[in-house]
Amino acid sequence: MTDSMGNLIRATFTRSGMSIRQLSKRAGVGYATAHAVVRDSIDPTLTTVERICNALDLELRPVRRGKRKA
Repeated sequence: MTDSMGNLIRATFTRSGMSIRQLSKRAGVGYATAHAVVRDSIDPTLTTVERICNALDLELRPVRRGKRKA
């Protein structure tokens, strides 16, 4: 996970007032997974990031970076 995404998830989670258990239930992921994502200690799948972002009311969208070479 990129540093800025990890920071955003952690900051949003902290402000949410939710516990890790509440986040994991709301996101539909395991407690250990939610804890690791919030602490930025794993490289989660895109599906997990989507679920966590949805649970925190964050919009996840692609960002284009530079031009692709053919």
